[in-house]
Amino acid sequence: MAAVPAMWSPRAHRALRRRQLSSGDTLPDVRALVVKPHRLEDPGTVDERLRERGVELVEHIPSEDPDIPPLDGFDLLLCFGAPWSVYGPEVRPWIETLLLRLRESAERDIPYLGICFGAQAHAKALGGDVFKTDRWELGFGTVNVVQDGPVEPGPWMMWHSDAFSLPEGARLLATTESGPQAYAFGRSLVVQFHPEITPKIFGGWCQIDDSDFERFGVDKEELRAELDERADDICARSHRLVDGFLDGAA
Repeated sequence: MAAVPAMWSPRAHRALRRRQLSSGDTLPDVRALVVKPHRLEDPGTVDERLRERGVELVEHIPSEDPDIPPLDGFDLLLCFGAPWSVYGPEVRPWIETLLLRLRESAERDIPYLGICFGAQAHAKALGGDVFKTDRWELGFGTVNVVQDGPVEPGPWMMWHSDAFSLPEGARLLATTESGPQAYAFGRSLVVQFHPEITPKIFGGWCQIDDSDFERFGVDKEELRAELDERADDICARSHRLVDGFLDGAA
């Protein structure tokens, strides 16, 4: 289990200390490694806000190239969702490398933002369990915020049938009936829901596999229409979450 030492890369410290801790300030000279498990797992509104804040993003798709880069030269690490489980056969060629990078981020105190699969992988890397839940979540839902932080009640877009237990040292931020939905670990933040969602991203996910809608009895077109209607609100809430992550990383 990885501990969080009181250390950080000098490069990241120099870059982030140049600004006041207020949302909207730019972050010069900050580079983020963005792990996209699948090509169609677009970072969406999260990517948009990071770029607005001046963060340089370097994307890597491990399902196409399993050699996830080392964290040297990066100040932030992010990992997004996937159409697979962290324990599934589809991720075997690269999951151990990802877990290694996540432990490395904790050991070196490199702030990490994990979303859905990225949250489950972080929990697993640091000693938590990831498992199939009886309470699947598909559609917009609210979370029970149990501690002040960057996570708002929502509603947030959810699409998962896996859950995780908290790793030792994590600070629970939000839950639903299916289990933890967000936690902090040092200056890292993980969320089970999808703040990055856009209509385009939703279309890409459905292109990968839309069988869950029939399986769980959810009307895909109704959800698509709801997403269109909520798009501006989703974007604003996502940007506030990213600002909270970045300000906490400083």
